[in-house]
Amino acid sequence: MMTKSSQSHILIFESRVEGHHLSWLRYVTEDLLTAGFRVTVAVDWRPESKELIQNNLSALIAKVSIISIFNKAGKLRGGSKLKALVKCFNESGAQEVFINNLDDIASHCLRYASVGIYPPKLLQGHLSGVYFRPRFLENPTWPPGNIIKAIGFRRLCRHNWFKNIFLMDEYLLANAKNKYAGPTFYFLPDPWDGNFSHIQKDAKKALGIPSDRFVFLNYGIGDRRKGLHLTVRAMLESSTDSRLFLLCAGRISKDRELLKGLSQLEKRGMAKVINRYVSDSEESLCFCASDVVLLPYIKHFGSSGVLSLSAAAGKMVIASDEGLVGQRVRKHNLGWLFPSGNVEGLKKCMDNAALLKESEMNQFQRAALRYAKTCSREAFRNALLSSLISHRR
Repeated sequence: MMTKSSQSHILIFESRVEGHHLSWLRYVTEDLLTAGFRVTVAVDWRPESKELIQNNLSALIAKVSIISIFNKAGKLRGGSKLKALVKCFNESGAQEVFINNLDDIASHCLRYASVGIYPPKLLQGHLSGVYFRPRFLENPTWPPGNIIKAIGFRRLCRHNWFKNIFLMDEYLLANAKNKYAGPTFYFLPDPWDGNFSHIQKDAKKALGIPSDRFVFLNYGIGDRRKGLHLTVRAMLESSTDSRLFLLCAGRISKDRELLKGLSQLEKRGMAKVINRYVSDSEESLCFCASDVVLLPYIKHFGSSGVLSLSAAAGKMVIASDEGLVGQRVRKHNLGWLFPSGNVEGLKKCMDNAALLKESEMNQFQRAALRYAKTCSREAFRNALLSSLISHRR
């Protein structure tokens, strides 16, 4: 049993509502409250986001204090996320701030710190959070901008601006610990949550997908950096009598070419597109209805929540052969890799996947479920709270 925090007060700063941000807001809020922390959340409380946050936090909303990051005119307080953070921290009276996405302020702070200009003194020693894309940790000399960020980060660490920094890349953790003194670095798994026990035929029926089709899922924000255009091209090159079927779920960019291609696939009866925010219940149906999950990311740095969800559902993945996602797929035998950006390579993997025997699919399922245990909500909660609470013993 973890030691209670004696009502230590933490401000959670989360400026966004798209993608994984709402889920992470709920996870961190829930876990800190469970551990006995007093919690204030600084969020986008504008009308268009307020309802999403209320629905996401549900019963938790009554247990926290809320501060808006935006003013009545709909602008960031102070004119920037850093200044909004300072105002919210000061207003909250919290003892420390946990930034769900340190990337929100990191680039600005690191560049200025590299020339000796530091964040407002109020934040010194009170900053903790999750650093999703610390690219300079992987390569501190290229591109040249990483040199500046590495210098700034070293200076901020040396002067104790950070308290706890959580990294989502297990391969970068040792490097960070060895190179930077000051903050304590921890690994935080990319968590999944939900019920993935739906029978596939029932999930297909609920989503209006033909029962005899082999379903590929493209889940999350649909844009080119996530490789959706590669998937669309691969599907368009398939014959109309193919068993292949694309389920595309999540908000899609306003890229006309992408939307046109998806529309063509729908007209051919080869795709179903859910172009909007997907609820938790719909999310589980999407993964349960699929046979394979696609992760054709291009130059993607860092972790992928979709990979964790795929594992939880016991689904094989087809992913591009680069970055952390590629490393994890290869190491844990979670599926197949194809040359990043290569439509022919992606299509070949998709065609071959549809020909796999049940016994072969079951091997990937078992590997996926093993991996899922390492990034469950329980694993996330234990990693987060053991680190935060250890500082109060």
